Amino acid sequence: MPRLPGLSRRKEPAQPRPTRDYGANWVPRDETEAMDQILNNPNPEEFEAAGRRDAEERIGPLLEPTDTVLDLGCGIGRVTRYVAPMCREIWAVDASETMLGYARERLASLPNVRFALSEGLRFAEVPTATVDVAYSLLTLQHVEREHAFRLLRELHRVLRPGGSAFLTFPNLLSEQYLDAFLYYVEVDEVGNPARARFYTPEEVGRLLPAAGFEVRRLVAENEIFATCEAA
Repeated sequence: MPRLPGLSRRKEPAQPRPTRDYGANWVPRDETEAMDQILNNPNPEEFEAAGRRDAEERIGPLLEPTDTVLDLGCGIGRVTRYVAPMCREIWAVDASETMLGYARERLASLPNVRFALSEGLRFAEVPTATVDVAYSLLTLQHVEREHAFRLLRELHRVLRPGGSAFLTFPNLLSEQYLDAFLYYVEVDEVGNPARARFYTPEEVGRLLPAAGFEVRRLVAENEIFATCEAA
C-alpha cells in the first residue's frame, strides 16, 4: 500500500481483533419497541404497510418464484414477511438474537423462511453461491463503513454469479441526512455504535465494484438505492 499523508501504518502485521457485537445494540423489550428502533415508528399498521410496500416495489421486481433470497438485517421480519410468498426460500439474517426471536414468532406460519444469526461480519450458515437475490434495507448504515464493506463482500460470497442485490444507504447530500449529520456533530454522537453512517452516491458507486458488484442502477434521493449484480 502506498504511503498517504495522515494515514497510519503498522510496522508489525495486524493482530486479529474481535469484531464489534452489533447485535448488542438492538435488544428491544417488546415488538413495539422493536418497530420503533427499526423504523422510528411504533404504529403496527404503518410498520406493516411500509414492509409490504418495500417488498412489492423494491424487491418484488427482482424476483422469480424459484429464487432463493436473503434479507440482511431482517429485524423482526418487516420486509421478509411480504417477500416470502414471492420466492421459493428466503434467509432472514440479523445480528440481534432478540430481533430474530421476534421474527421467528411473527413468521412462524411461513414455511419457506430460514433464520440465521450474523456472527461477527459473517453468516456462515448460508452456503456460498446459493442465493439469487439479496437485499439490505436500513441496515448497512448502522455499522462502521469498513464493516459495511466486509458485509458487502459476504453478500457477494453467498450470491450466485449474476445474482442481484438491492441495497440502501443514507444520502449525505440530501437535506434530511445532512441535518442528521449536523445534529450528530452537535450532540457528539460519534460514540453511539448504532448511529447512522452517511454516504454520497459517488462513494457507493465506487465501493460496490470494489466489493465485487456491477452497479446496474443507482438512484439518489433521501436514500441511495443501489441495484447491482454479483460479478
